[in-house]
Amino acid sequence: MYLVHARLRMPAGGGVPPGLAEMIRAHAREADALEHVSVHGEESGEVTVGVFSLATELAEAEERAADLLVRAVDLEPQLAGSAVLSVGAALVPGPWWDFD
Repeated sequence: MYLVHARLRMPAGGGVPPGLAEMIRAHAREADALEHVSVHGEESGEVTVGVFSLATELAEAEERAADLLVRAVDLEPQLAGSAVLSVGAALVPGPWWDFD
């Protein structure tokens, strides 16, 4: 599983729209390999979105999350004027790793 972090810029004074995680999930396709979405607002007006992906490769997880976020921003009226600023992924540690 990969956790993809994305930064979104919201329109000035707009804040985080209620239900943003659900809005993003609503635009997911099976090919996006989406497991979960989390949203964290920042005082700067930017939003960090965590996309948990079941993609099998890191680059694939980043690409699918970026596509999903751009799709949501383009299609959701409440996100008009928003922009995807960055997308990057990291491997999520799990019990399959042998850490002591």
